Amino acid sequence: MKLRLDNLPSLVKLVAVTTIIACIGGEAILGYQISGFAWLIPLLISLFFLLFDRKGKIKFPVIIWMPWILLVIIYQLVSNMQSFQRSIMLICPLFIGMAVSKFTITEKSLKDFTKLYQYMALCLFIVVIFKSGIALTGMLPKHTGLAAEVMTGALICTLLAGGYAHGRKNELGWWLALATIPIISVTRMGMIATSASLPMTLAPMNIVKRVLFVGIILFIGFNLFFTERIQHKMFYSGRGTLQDVRWDNPDFATSGRKVIWDQMQREIERKPWFGHGANASESFVRKIIPSLTHPHNDWLRLRFDYGYFGTTLFGLSLLIQLIHAFRFTRKSTGDTKLLFHAGASSVVVFVLIMFTDNIILYAAFFGNMQFTIFGMAYASYFSQQKKELEVNKIVFGRRRIKIRW
Repeated sequence: MKLRLDNLPSLVKLVAVTTIIACIGGEAILGYQISGFAWLIPLLISLFFLLFDRKGKIKFPVIIWMPWILLVIIYQLVSNMQSFQRSIMLICPLFIGMAVSKFTITEKSLKDFTKLYQYMALCLFIVVIFKSGIALTGMLPKHTGLAAEVMTGALICTLLAGGYAHGRKNELGWWLALATIPIISVTRMGMIATSASLPMTLAPMNIVKRVLFVGIILFIGFNLFFTERIQHKMFYSGRGTLQDVRWDNPDFATSGRKVIWDQMQREIERKPWFGHGANASESFVRKIIPSLTHPHNDWLRLRFDYGYFGTTLFGLSLLIQLIHAFRFTRKSTGDTKLLFHAGASSVVVFVLIMFTDNIILYAAFFGNMQFTIFGMAYASYFSQQKKELEVNKIVFGRRRIKIRW
């Protein structure tokens, strides 16, 4: 297999590499985490293409996200808090999607992109095996801190599930490998979101297959629930049943989320419509639990910071983006169609993980690559349209010459 990916835009390769580097992590550089550079560098390169590259036009549907971008900018301008970095992280993936959509994407580019996300799947799996300690001990750890890797794996799973639905049978094996990452990590919502990426893919799949996959996933999930590792993750006592999975059960392990969420909910009611301001949730969470900075619930974060107005605006933008991409699947073919399906499906995974984690700020682990998929899809579609138009012009010109003769 050819390892070089010469037909892909450099920005696409950069996003993929920085995503994996962010998952690898390491020592801080100049006081900043590796993951910080992993989202900042692609953003700066994207801004360069957007501002100074006049060759291509933006094909990404900017209009869908413009109200949200303007809202984030306005809140940042009137904020008295140190929220600039958080505000930029909220809209960083959008600019990357815009920049990627400017490139000309050919069929060879799409083939290389398939190789790229398969390489990412392999690299991510290796990273998880080593970071979890399995490579050294040969045993599953009791717990890990691999939530970010789970997010990246879930995103790649949407591509693999889409590929399988489009007839690439070998990608089911890749999907199965990455689906073990949240099990290794013991990440509850990660298991749900990753598992859902296959039967809930928006790519065309026989209903019988979907039901079969749901049945298999539920069977495996039921048996995993009663394993020692999952029991200790689910309950403070280390023992419980499915009936005990209740928010009001004091033995149900919420990792401090219940305390934070309950207090945030009460505070939200003080300023329900327009929120407390950009990144106000961070300082509030610190007051409750000084060792934490995030509520581990992005829907709650949005309501706290931007109110019901901002949260609704963001949710509508996501929904419209999903519908817009899905409508393009009806006009697309081949790998372009696959990318639109995968991009739309990634929204479902994204929404699920938002309920229990900080995925909206993890641009380096999910958002950048997610909107790279969107950017590639739109760029590929309009590149094909342009090519077909040029071919038609040539044919039409020849016909005119024949008629004149």
